[in-house]
Amino acid sequence: MTLLRSPARLPQATVIYPPHQGKRGGLNSFQYVIDFTAGTAIGGTQPYGSNTNDGRLFRDGTNSVACFLPSVSDGTGTMVSVGNAGLRRSTGGVWSSPSLTNRLLWNRDLTNAAWVISNTTDLTAAKAATGADGTNNAASRITCNVANGTIKQSITLASSQVVFSFMIKRSNGTGTVEFTVDNGTTWASIESDLNGNYQLKFITQAAVTNPVVGIRMGTPGDQISVDFGELISAANSVNLPKRDRVATTTATVLNTQSRPTADIADAAPNTLITAARQPHAFYWQGRSERGNGAGLITGATSMFCTVIANNAVTYAEGSGSVQSADSAFRVGLDQVNKVAGYFTAGGVIKLCVNGGAVVSGTGATADATMDHFDLSTNGAGSRSIYGVTEVFKMGSGVTFTDAELIAMTT
Repeated sequence: MTLLRSPARLPQATVIYPPHQGKRGGLNSFQYVIDFTAGTAIGGTQPYGSNTNDGRLFRDGTNSVACFLPSVSDGTGTMVSVGNAGLRRSTGGVWSSPSLTNRLLWNRDLTNAAWVISNTTDLTAAKAATGADGTNNAASRITCNVANGTIKQSITLASSQVVFSFMIKRSNGTGTVEFTVDNGTTWASIESDLNGNYQLKFITQAAVTNPVVGIRMGTPGDQISVDFGELISAANSVNLPKRDRVATTTATVLNTQSRPTADIADAAPNTLITAARQPHAFYWQGRSERGNGAGLITGATSMFCTVIANNAVTYAEGSGSVQSADSAFRVGLDQVNKVAGYFTAGGVIKLCVNGGAVVSGTGATADATMDHFDLSTNGAGSRSIYGVTEVFKMGSGVTFTDAELIAMTT
């Protein structure tokens, strides 16, 4: 079992700067700079709002559902509501996770009949708590009346690895709080470090058929508040809940991925992918709860920057590739990663991760016909970072000294 944390504010306007005309070879050489946390862009537009073909540098390549996002990149703070179009983006950045179905019903209202309290009076549930989004009476407060009182919900689901989670905080008391996914055959304690702020707590268990999920409280008089519950089947061998949350009532919800995509077919045309088709430099900054398999940049054919086993990072352009040292990439929302690299028309390719040693190779080639590339995921979601992208930069024909690469990623 693994325990996590969480909860979220969304700027409504984007500051747009004119294309940058910095000197090639210096630290200000990127023509395109997108700060997803600040809502600013250099070299193009990156507005919040609907996913339209309007010349923005990145659009969402999938059709998302409305959801709630953490407002800061370490997963804490008030959750904010975003609509069903555009990047899944808050002041924390762009959040990336695969499409997963939340099968837990009435996940903000535990007074509904879908939830069954043991011996009817062992616990009291009331939809009377301030939600993780700051809305009054949006979440449920559970009061323990009898020691080890439980509240449960039965789910119809084929055998799978399941992840059960809630955003949860203490309202009163210090007693035990436990989760189950197998109708109480096993219980897992989640009360460690619970306080008056919402945190994301979860458990995961393999080969569970028709899970019966539940919460058990140990001490009469204790109160907790719970919000945005979730039950998903794990994907990509990553046994983590989604940081973006959806509200459910009578039906399950497919919580789709967000996929920042630069596409040559977009209006303008998209000058960012034009730069990516040529020798160029890039910079990626973000936080990931996934190591092996996380795709920082995923091209349609031959441009990739990916985290692999032992948290090393590979960067490939055509026939040329380089690989960082093991443990170069830092996993966890409390860990910022800064990755930069470039390749030249002569085939030289370089990479630096988090201020580590610069690695060099040869044989790099441009993909002059690439039609799109994605950040922090791919179309199938199999390369999702399970985290957040904060900043992305790119510049065609740009190179750096090794010292500059180290400086910008430190």
